[in-house]
Amino acid sequence: MIVRTIQSHERDAVLDLLGEWFGDREFFARYFRHDPGFRDELCFVAVDNGRIVSTLQVFRKQVRINGALIDVGGVGNVFTTAVYRERGIASQLLTRAIAAMDEHGFDLSLLFAVRIAFYSHHGWQSHVRHLVFIEPADVSAVGPYTLAPFTVADLGPVMALYDTYNAAFSGPTVRDAHYWQGQLRCAGNPHEDFLVARSGERVVAYARGTSLYDFYVIMEHGCLPGHEAALTQLVCHLHNGARATLPGTITQLAVASAVQAQLRERGLTLRTVEDVFWMWRIISPQRLTAKLGLTESDIEAEDLFFKLLPPECSVYWIADRF
Repeated sequence: MIVRTIQSHERDAVLDLLGEWFGDREFFARYFRHDPGFRDELCFVAVDNGRIVSTLQVFRKQVRINGALIDVGGVGNVFTTAVYRERGIASQLLTRAIAAMDEHGFDLSLLFAVRIAFYSHHGWQSHVRHLVFIEPADVSAVGPYTLAPFTVADLGPVMALYDTYNAAFSGPTVRDAHYWQGQLRCAGNPHEDFLVARSGERVVAYARGTSLYDFYVIMEHGCLPGHEAALTQLVCHLHNGARATLPGTITQLAVASAVQAQLRERGLTLRTVEDVFWMWRIISPQRLTAKLGLTESDIEAEDLFFKLLPPECSVYWIADRF
């Protein structure tokens, strides 16, 4: 058994392996083709007699935490073909990936998993984030704003809105135009509902939704100050479109208390859900302390991630998943 990274001509073989997971090879192919964080030198595989039997990928993300730019290695697509499981192969890949992330200058690593004990053994820590679940109901989406599908011409205004809206939060991905263009081609599943709200000609809010995990998920949202009602209108519109076929809507509206209040005023039932399936790991204590102005004792504290990513004012958008 050999553990190594891949050459570009081996991407198809890795996708064939991942295609065994959900029976949807194209789902993973979109990330290989369009996610600007994908690199062959960060795609790890276990090879037995020339056959790729296990894999994981690390996607580079830059996130803003307490005003500092932090390099995060997003670990995803951890998969082993059935007959090779329970042999410690995934553990070998993770060990190799951790060392590589340090070599490539990452500060932290992030993954999303239900196997919390397994990843905890390798140094990741479960951290709580707050999601808001909207119960199925018919709700009026009428309001003073004009709602319309996103077009390429809206990208500049939406990018600026994203930067403004996320400036107050800890944890969002820092995006440039190249990142946006790639992410728009792989964040949907594969279809995405991307709507903008205008006041006159000005884009003042947006929301992006798709079907994930057997729910309708508003993967990301944003609004300009004073236009929370525009975001409320967008959420109502998207929620109405999904209520006939899906059991409710998952959002990250925990950071938007004013919008939550307006949704309740319209008759919707909302409840906060604690998600413990995102997990963080320190890759380089030295780089992290230097960037965040922390001490060694700060880094070792059990509540470190509650200080860095407080659930009430932190967000990592589901649209940035990997």
